[in-house]
Amino acid sequence: MSYYATLDNTKLYYEVRGEGRPVVFIHGWTCSTEFFAPVVEVLRNKYKCISYDHRGHGASSVPNGGYTITQLGKDLRELIEYLDLKDVVLVGHSMGAATVFSYVSQFGCDRIYKIVLLDMSPRVVNDDTWKAGLLSGKYTMANYMEDMEEMGQSIVEFMWKFWKFVLPDFAAIPETMKELVAPGLLGVNNPHALTCLWHSMIHVDYRKDIKKITVPTAYFLPDYPLYPRATAEFIRDNASAAVKIVDFQKCTHMIASEYPEKTAKEIDDFIKES
Repeated sequence: MSYYATLDNTKLYYEVRGEGRPVVFIHGWTCSTEFFAPVVEVLRNKYKCISYDHRGHGASSVPNGGYTITQLGKDLRELIEYLDLKDVVLVGHSMGAATVFSYVSQFGCDRIYKIVLLDMSPRVVNDDTWKAGLLSGKYTMANYMEDMEEMGQSIVEFMWKFWKFVLPDFAAIPETMKELVAPGLLGVNNPHALTCLWHSMIHVDYRKDIKKITVPTAYFLPDYPLYPRATAEFIRDNASAAVKIVDFQKCTHMIASEYPEKTAKEIDDFIKES
C-alpha cells in the first residue's frame, strides 16, 4: 500500500496503475478509490491512472482537522507535486469535482491538461438567485440546518436518507430494513470527517472561479442527476475554455459505478480530442 504525507502530516492512501499520460481520479463524499476502480481497470492499459482516498475516507488516516474543501484542493495539489505529475487529466465525481473547483480556485490550471466533472455544482445550496444546486435546485439553507442537526445526532440516520435521494432503487427499500442496512452505509469512513466536509460543501461557492478553468473540460450529466442541466450549462457558459456536456442515459449520480465502460470510453475519447 502506498501513502504520501501532506504538509499537515496526514497520510493519504493512493494507487498508481499503468503508464502514460497521468489521469487522477478523485472520488466523492463517503466513497473511496473503489468507486473509480472499474474505470481504472479499463483505462490502465492506456494511461497512468492515479486514485486516492480523501482524508477521513477509505484507507487514509483520520487527522483532527483539515476537513474542508479548501484543504482537499491542497491535498490534490500536494499529490500532484509528490508524484511530479504534469499535463494531468483530473476526473472528479461529486465532492471530487468540488475538489477540482478548489484546486482551480487556488492554483489555476497549473499542471492540468484537461478536466472531467461528474455531476457537481460550484454552489451546492440554492436560494432566490441560484437554482442550479443540490436536488435539482431545491436544497436550501433550511435543509442544510436540518441535515447538520441530524448528522450531529446520528450520521447513520442521515446516510439512510442521503442514499434514498441519490439512488431511486435504494429509495424502494422499506423502512423496516433500515436497522439492517443503514449501519453498513457508513463503511470505513469517519463520521466527523463526513459531517465537516458536508458543512464545507455547503459553505463554499466556486461560481466566480469557473472562469479560471482555462483547459478543455467535459461535464458528465446523468439522466437522474443531483444537479440540474443548468449546472452544466453554467459551467459551460462561464469557463474560459470549451466545456463539453456528455449525457448519460438511464443513469443516476453514481455514473462511474453504474456505467464504468461508458465512463472510461468517454474519458478516453475526450482525452484524445484535439
